[in-house]
Amino acid sequence: MSLRSRLLVLLLCTPGLALALDPIRAPQPLAAPPPQAIETASGMSYVVLKPAAGPERYFSGEWVEYRADAWSSDGVTRASARETGPTVAMLRRLAAEQPGLARAILTTPIGETRRWWIQPDRLLPGYPGMPNLLHVIDLTVVGENNPVQVPADVAAPPADALRTSSGLAYKVLARGQGEGSPGPTSEIVIHYSGWTTDGQLFDSSVARDQRAVFRLDQLIQGWQEGLRLMSRGDRYRFWIPGHLAYDMQPPSPGTPRGMLVFDVTLYDFSEPPAP
Repeated sequence: MSLRSRLLVLLLCTPGLALALDPIRAPQPLAAPPPQAIETASGMSYVVLKPAAGPERYFSGEWVEYRADAWSSDGVTRASARETGPTVAMLRRLAAEQPGLARAILTTPIGETRRWWIQPDRLLPGYPGMPNLLHVIDLTVVGENNPVQVPADVAAPPADALRTSSGLAYKVLARGQGEGSPGPTSEIVIHYSGWTTDGQLFDSSVARDQRAVFRLDQLIQGWQEGLRLMSRGDRYRFWIPGHLAYDMQPPSPGTPRGMLVFDVTLYDFSEPPAP
């Protein structure tokens, strides 16, 4: 069975991630922008927390990488980049689902951190379960990040890759600030892209702009081993040899063979309910 057929895809929107986020101390004020906030033509307001270094540059690409800590005005943490790390999203889709956040990204200089006060009608249709409350978002636009670009080291693990006794190779691309690691039967929330060693992209939750949810013990051995090395917010690159991927399974149409390369970001994990 192919990887895609084993995945239960779940749409999750940012900043209102339906994840088990640890609460962050909410900034003040939450109920309304402070007097010194700058109001934009769209009716949203912001203050600059940390200016960008150098001349102002604004994002204008397709895939944007940003960090967002977000709260609704009742003090509930709705997103935590401190825990899950940066988010990479297709701006076009973000603009359709949370236009206020997309507008904030487009008008925040790259590298600058701003605190935005965004009315709920500016975020509609919004994320699942979004309350009809003002949102406060600490936003940093990192820049453009094409998550499906073929890695330069796709052909083979580089010399600095770490290796396990099974033959799995991996590199840590980014560390999050979440704690703990998945267990053997954990349900995982991730983004991933997979390539063959000749650079062919054969599957990507990122390209679909849909995070994926699956049970770890239902996946190929390379993922079962590799994902248990990760914590929330980590981004790893795995080189999974064929015997830990699909080479030991009966051939089926569309299932890649040989070594496979995956970039994986782990957003959350939890234990499934007892039967």
